[in-house]
Amino acid sequence: MDIRNKKFLITGSSTGIGAATARYAANKGASVILIARSDDKLHHLVGEIRASGGTASYYTADLSDLASVRDVAARIQDIEGLPDIIMNNAGAGQWKYLKDTSPEEASAMMAVPYSSAFAITHAFVPALIDRKSGMIVNITSAAAYMVWPGAIGYIAARWAMRGFNDALRVELNPHEISVMLVAFAKVTSSFWEHNPGSEKNIPKRQSMIPELTPEDAAKHIVTGIERDKQCVIEPWQLRSIVTMARFFPGMVK
Repeated sequence: MDIRNKKFLITGSSTGIGAATARYAANKGASVILIARSDDKLHHLVGEIRASGGTASYYTADLSDLASVRDVAARIQDIEGLPDIIMNNAGAGQWKYLKDTSPEEASAMMAVPYSSAFAITHAFVPALIDRKSGMIVNITSAAAYMVWPGAIGYIAARWAMRGFNDALRVELNPHEISVMLVAFAKVTSSFWEHNPGSEKNIPKRQSMIPELTPEDAAKHIVTGIERDKQCVIEPWQLRSIVTMARFFPGMVK
């Protein structure tokens, strides 16, 4: 897909991977439509993109609230029209053991990313099917392919994203709609600052994998879209570990 002049909807786009992808895609000629909770951050980012000659708009919404998701999707379709690319990037969740994770916290971790991705996609899919074109990008993490102690709620939500993605691809393939799953190892972001204590539960194997910046991640995502990939796992060291973990799951700890 050539992303020039395409309408590129990105959730969770006020910081991190979402914001970096918005900048990169806009620089390549896409018209980016941003959704997140922080009005101030979105306003600043859209201003930055427009000042650089890009096209961008934004909508504030709490993606953990399904009514809010339905409302913002309807407003986008009325105002912007149907997106060509939908990137489900919103995510949250602490890395904690089961005994330290309340059922309410586990439910919240499932609400974003999984439930919000389901709801956003559900809102646009009928029109995408009618049009017979489009691409849906689902952002998960290495946790969708392996397990380790101390991140049970987070891991469950990321496996849910993988299952959703793969089932969605089977459903939408006959309608000429592409579906791509993206999984990264550790990405430098404010996630760790907002989730104190989580970083200590990172598997020791991460020390073998170079950290990605949000800008690195954005390039991998956009390249995957342009090449119509079904899956992007980066960096390459993570792909190797994912392959080995299928046969030796204990090596991930």
